[in-house]
Amino acid sequence: MSVSLDRNLDDGLLADLLFGPAHMLRGTELDEEELIRIALESFDPRPLLVVRTWMLLDVILPSAELKAIEDRGLKPNVLYANHVLFTTQPEAVSSYGVISGYQADLDSCIFESKDTLYVLAGRGARKHVSLPALIALQQYIGGHAS
Repeated sequence: MSVSLDRNLDDGLLADLLFGPAHMLRGTELDEEELIRIALESFDPRPLLVVRTWMLLDVILPSAELKAIEDRGLKPNVLYANHVLFTTQPEAVSSYGVISGYQADLDSCIFESKDTLYVLAGRGARKHVSLPALIALQQYIGGHAS
């Protein structure tokens, strides 16, 4: 019985995360071919993804976890992208999307985690999420990896 309760809780957290209200944002409006060309010419050798249908998630964390992330020079934000237009690391992408590590930098339409660069194409969104909701999303994507 507890398994179905946990599953129902996860389903509710995911539904709110994916379909609940969010603040709309815009990424770059370049066409896909041009965007991929510029991205490949402009960035360092770290893994690179060009994404569409994305969401910046401001993760609400307990104080101790927040401090640990900030002590590493990161911010408690992650990127969820539903659609990957291009990647230099195809093995890391699920058909259900991709989630970044915590944010190192965000500059206009470039989201940077510790190890990866993401180019944000088209419209996206931003919202606050709980840590349990983020974990549920990670499990959902991980459970459906290609």
